[in-house]
Amino acid sequence: MNLDQRFKDLAQKENKKATPAFSRRIDDTLASLPRKPRQHRPIWQKLGGAVAALLAIAILLPNLSPTISYAMAELPVIGSFFEAVTFRTYEAQTGKNHVSIEVPEILPNDGQSSGADAINQEVTEYTNELINQFEAEMHADGYFNLDVKWDVVTDTENWFTLKVHTTLVMASSTDEVRYYHIDVPTGEIKTLADIFPDDFDYVTVISEELKTQMQERMAEDPQEVYWLDNTKVEEWRFDQIAPDHNFYFNEEGQIVIPFNKYEVGPGSTGAPEFVLETPALYQNLLYHP
Repeated sequence: MNLDQRFKDLAQKENKKATPAFSRRIDDTLASLPRKPRQHRPIWQKLGGAVAALLAIAILLPNLSPTISYAMAELPVIGSFFEAVTFRTYEAQTGKNHVSIEVPEILPNDGQSSGADAINQEVTEYTNELINQFEAEMHADGYFNLDVKWDVVTDTENWFTLKVHTTLVMASSTDEVRYYHIDVPTGEIKTLADIFPDDFDYVTVISEELKTQMQERMAEDPQEVYWLDNTKVEEWRFDQIAPDHNFYFNEEGQIVIPFNKYEVGPGSTGAPEFVLETPALYQNLLYHP
């Protein structure tokens, strides 16, 4: 079995057809392999197609340290317009320190996508930073546990959203979630600022609704605390969101604003999310999932 057929078989494990973009990816990988004269046939080629394929992967993927393992994940291709796969994994264990990172990659099924390229680059840079942080901390005293997972939140003919969730446990635990969006018809990356007209003050409208919902939640549950006008620490106080704040569309097409742990309240508040309901937001919405 050749390398191209191996990965097409992986894609078909869930009765999914290997898409042209995925096949092109494998073809490009095969083309990049170094060629040697036939009379100097490498020993590993005599071991059989399956072993040869695995060794070829090991040669192609980068090796950052002896404690790291990389692998092509045997995950099904998802999405009619974009593929999302775990193209690289990073696993390491040193004493009490552990890291597990799934690095996703978005592949457009028909041609190029500036949005997919931009997201792939940003995710790679982000996960490389996490890997560097782990390698700097893994020989220090204490406990370091890092997990990075991904998921596809929205996948329609109009909209594609990738979620990357990072959990870090050291002296305490922290969670960070990042959402990346693509407008499917154009293939362009989109942020919160892009889904509203330039002359619409979405930052103020969203921020005011968020503060109202926070006040309502605190009134209903005294254990749920948000840092609004009641906090004495000025730099903690929530006033308004950033123009490029995290968001995603839920299954009903509503805008959801998530916050990371400690972003707008103490650790006991967790990582809250708010479903926006202000009519003006949806009246001015330029994109729909």
